[in-house]
Amino acid sequence: MARTFQIAVSEHPEILVNRARKMALENAVHFIADEVEGHFSGKGLEGTYRFNNDLLVITVAKKPPFVTWSMVEKILHRFFIA
Repeated sequence: MARTFQIAVSEHPEILVNRARKMALENAVHFIADEVEGHFSGKGLEGTYRFNNDLLVITVAKKPPFVTWSMVEKILHRFFIA
């Protein structure tokens, strides 16, 4: 079951994508992205994101069964927002 998260952002998308790209590289996560939208997969998580004005909208399509949705949300915050 997929779940969508909306995170308010104050930094420019380029900064957030560069941060996420670095985190992906450090954590062996496949990350295809730009300042508009992208896709990530790794460590049992798979999803997409898109920027919508001051919101980062992330849809997680797949997660490990032992990982709670609140844990996924924390991971996403660390990945994109730090």
